[in-house]
Amino acid sequence: MAQCVENKTPNGQKNGGNRWLAVRAEVMRLWKRLRHSRAAAVLGQFLYDMGFWGEYTARRLVREIWNGGCFLARHIVWIWARAAGLTKNILKSGVQDLTAPFTRMANGAKNIRARVQEEKQAGTAHAAREGLRYFASGVHKYFPLLGRAVAYVLPLAALAVFGYTVHTVLEYNYVLAVEVNGSVVGYVQTEQVFDSAKDEVAQRINYAGATGEGWTVEPSYQIAVGENVMDENQMAAAILESSSDEIQNATGLYVNDELVAVTADGDRLREELDSMTAPYKEPDNPNLTVEFNKDVRCEDSIYFTSTIVPVDKVIEKLHGEEQGAVYYTIQSGDTPWTVAGSFGISVDELQAQNPERDFSSSSGFPVGAQLTISQAMPYLQVKRTLASTYQETIPYSTEEQQDPTLPMGTVQVVQEGAEGLAEVTQQQVFYGDSDTPSETSVIDRVVVQEPVNRIVAMGQYVPAENIAYLPDGSTLIWPVPGYRGISRWMIGSSGQIHGGVDIRAAAGTDILAAAGGLVKIAGYHPSYGNYVVISHGNGYETLYAHATRLAVRAGQTVTQGQVIAYVGNTGNSFGYHCHFEIKRNGARQQPRDYFPNK
Repeated sequence: MAQCVENKTPNGQKNGGNRWLAVRAEVMRLWKRLRHSRAAAVLGQFLYDMGFWGEYTARRLVREIWNGGCFLARHIVWIWARAAGLTKNILKSGVQDLTAPFTRMANGAKNIRARVQEEKQAGTAHAAREGLRYFASGVHKYFPLLGRAVAYVLPLAALAVFGYTVHTVLEYNYVLAVEVNGSVVGYVQTEQVFDSAKDEVAQRINYAGATGEGWTVEPSYQIAVGENVMDENQMAAAILESSSDEIQNATGLYVNDELVAVTADGDRLREELDSMTAPYKEPDNPNLTVEFNKDVRCEDSIYFTSTIVPVDKVIEKLHGEEQGAVYYTIQSGDTPWTVAGSFGISVDELQAQNPERDFSSSSGFPVGAQLTISQAMPYLQVKRTLASTYQETIPYSTEEQQDPTLPMGTVQVVQEGAEGLAEVTQQQVFYGDSDTPSETSVIDRVVVQEPVNRIVAMGQYVPAENIAYLPDGSTLIWPVPGYRGISRWMIGSSGQIHGGVDIRAAAGTDILAAAGGLVKIAGYHPSYGNYVVISHGNGYETLYAHATRLAVRAGQTVTQGQVIAYVGNTGNSFGYHCHFEIKRNGARQQPRDYFPNK
């Protein structure tokens, strides 16, 4: 009986080995031919020459670089040594030149003393004459040494004098000397003060009216050294005083930096201003500030005599009105916007002046009716600014954490939230006798206690039987994880009497989005009751009906597993359940085909 022996080497492997041996043999044959060919010899000689030349050139290059570096280093050392030696010699020579006169002087003094001692034997007078003669000969002989020392000392002395001069000049207080008609009337610190003083002079001249018309003064300045400087008001008075004899001391009333009145009784004017604010002040209330609604100040200075008015007239101005009421009669074609724009106010401001009219309707803006554009305003009002502090709660935020161990749709509180606390300082502004604030603003806010976020765990776990895989790789999940059972499935594939699956559950049970998408419909239908339709963007749509209430709105984007509604019994329904439909490209699908294990 013949035996069949299995060939353990596949034919494909055997044929592959034969081809490799053939290729190897061909390569060896070509190699032998190349070794004995003249072209191979020439190529080998060329490669050898190239290698030899390259190595020789590289060695020479390295040697030249090394020799150049050594040469450069030697010359640098030589130059450094020469420079150090030259510097040393210069310093040594300079020290010798500076000390030589004093050394010679010391030696000369010793020699003179010794010479005088020797000559005392011939008499004291003779010794003195010999000492003087010796001193004179020494001065004559060594005088050039003194000149060389002076050549070093003089530049140092000049440098010291220069430094002292610069220091002294910088210590001077340079100011601007203001001149009128060639005479200095005072000093100011900066050009800005000078310009402010000129503006003040011009304002007083203009306020003088007809009397001051054509009267001009052109002060100038130049840099000078001085100590006593003036401010802009003092300088303006000095300029006027030196320019005209039609001036006198008085008090100017400035409102918002504009000169509005001049009176000789400044004390009475100040008393009146204080009496206007006194009734509103509360000395024991540090949070209350009382002032005028405008910047008001009194300046005692030099003013034109012709501009001075009685103080009663100035007080009357303070208690008067800034402007009268302005009215407008509505014309054909007018609108609230055109009328407001023509007077440079907003429609809201126009409405506030006419609260009895409704600008939103045509009947509230009839032709011929009179509109109030602005009310008469007091020239000066008392402004009270009250700062107060109160506490307000800071709401906490909810932080969601994904938990893969909790069932999809389950929400579990991990940490309860706690409100924070802030201390708020607000500022309220009142005008006149009104107890209603015209302005309220927050000027400071300090967090006393930070809020604690509420943390909730969002379930992400979905059992395998609750997941349906779509052709594009996305998924659908069972919309009511907490269901009790199925009432009925979709019947038939055409002419069906039921379009989806009815999922029984307790009232209020969460209904989840089967997949993420856009809410197309969220509303009420006679048959569906409260229902939601979601488009998932891949040709699929899902419908959820009979909800007791909805948790989303049309146009909203939702994520898979998000709560969109709650199980109910609305519409054409006979028990609590969720009617669930799946559509693909507009055609209803059998839900059981997607969730066969239900």
